[in-house]
Amino acid sequence: MRKIKKVLTEKEEIYEVYCNMCGNAIQKDQFGKFYEYLSIDKHWGYLSSLDGQKHSFDLCDTCYKDIISKFKIKILDDEY
Repeated sequence: MRKIKKVLTEKEEIYEVYCNMCGNAIQKDQFGKFYEYLSIDKHWGYLSSLDGQKHSFDLCDTCYKDIISKFKIKILDDEY
């Protein structure tokens, strides 16, 4: 026999996203989802000068394109 009780749980949800580089808000589409943006979470490891640090940031597509335009080795641009 199973006994059931109702339990309320909290849920985290992203309600705003801002580009860390330019500060502009990332817009939502008609379904309430944020437009394309790059989100990076990096935990730096033992061999890094940043050992033990965690960096998190978001970039809009404009700032992302600006950054990758400065790469000496260009990224692969494979369309799917």
